Amino acid sequence: MVDRSLDSATAPATEERGFDLTASFIGPLAAAGRGLWVLFSISAFFELVGLILFLRALVSMGSEEPQGSLWGGIVLLLLARLMVGFAIRPLSDIALRQRSLAAADKTTSPSSNLTIAAPLTAFVYVLTIYGFVAPEPISWLVQFPAPKPLAPAIASVIDAGVKWVTSNWSPFFDAITVGLRNSLNFVETVFVDTPWLVTVLVVLVVAYRLAGPRTTIFTAASLAYIGLLGLWDASLTTLALVAVAVIICVVVGIPVGVLCAKSPRLHALVEPVLDVMQTLPTFVYLIPAVALFSIGKPPGVIATVIFALPSMIRLTELGIRQVPANVREAANAFGASPLQLLFKVELPLAVPSIRLGVNQTIMMSLSMVVVAALIGAGGLGDGVMKALQHLRTGQGFLVGFAIVLCAMALDRMVRGAEAEQRKN
Repeated sequence: MVDRSLDSATAPATEERGFDLTASFIGPLAAAGRGLWVLFSISAFFELVGLILFLRALVSMGSEEPQGSLWGGIVLLLLARLMVGFAIRPLSDIALRQRSLAAADKTTSPSSNLTIAAPLTAFVYVLTIYGFVAPEPISWLVQFPAPKPLAPAIASVIDAGVKWVTSNWSPFFDAITVGLRNSLNFVETVFVDTPWLVTVLVVLVVAYRLAGPRTTIFTAASLAYIGLLGLWDASLTTLALVAVAVIICVVVGIPVGVLCAKSPRLHALVEPVLDVMQTLPTFVYLIPAVALFSIGKPPGVIATVIFALPSMIRLTELGIRQVPANVREAANAFGASPLQLLFKVELPLAVPSIRLGVNQTIMMSLSMVVVAALIGAGGLGDGVMKALQHLRTGQGFLVGFAIVLCAMALDRMVRGAEAEQRKN
């Protein structure tokens, strides 16, 4: 049973203001009773930290190495209770208005809220205080009881799988390596061996046509910075790698994004894969990339594609899904086939989202420049790595700023094209 005083302290407030002494005395449970779980979590955290500091100071009092803080714990405890007392009434009013605007019929009672909050609070408080205050807490409570042979066993299985793939599929990976290397060499030759005046003129004309005079001036200043500091060839080598990676991402990402938008089952299968590709640390998948494709520029492209591809797929899918239903219905009413609906209605309307995907792919590819240099991709990332190895801070900043300027110029070109289309 719940005390009536506790129910009165946790009952919904109606336009009350000022300090609630009863709620302050009860503490975080008063906030939980009114369904204010954010206030409950914050106040409970400060209260728990204060209790730990206070109890550690009491336990270690008189020892050579005192721990905790007696007054610090008291201050945190008072702060948690004052927070509840001052915030519970206005927050309750806001929550009440939100429930009335949303016309929510199902609202949990204070007793049901406390049924959840009270045992949870007791469990967390007791175990946490025991873990921090006890001189020698139980080992399995402090450290997760993980079996030691489990991780090495799983790692050995993965190593064996990679070795089997490397030995049995080596012609397949060699063909991919050769194709990527030839593509990179061709693009790099076009970029680097073209006279710099021609390259500058083409880039400035493209910048002017896409984004207008301001972006053209900024791009010219960026090119001047790169050229005058002797970073021209390295920058073009980096842009060649980025160009190949972006082309692969666009060629793969747009069809996959369209298929994911059309098929919920495919979306359910692809979504966790994209999550892994986007959140897995880049250094982790550099290891199998080097094992399968050796070192050099091809594994750098593979790593860049793995990192940048999810943005292209997700934004393409988002653009297709955001096409208004009435537009689809109108196209179907006029007898459009599925391919006509896709190419004449959905893809044109999804162009802004697809362009944003290209923009994000370019930015994420450039962010992989330094990581790709670790496995021999060269370019501006190689300059950053050498500056780091020899502690050349100035050189590192100069090369890093060149990467930033390349990213900013490309970003403004892509976004400028969208702005120009909106004006027209």
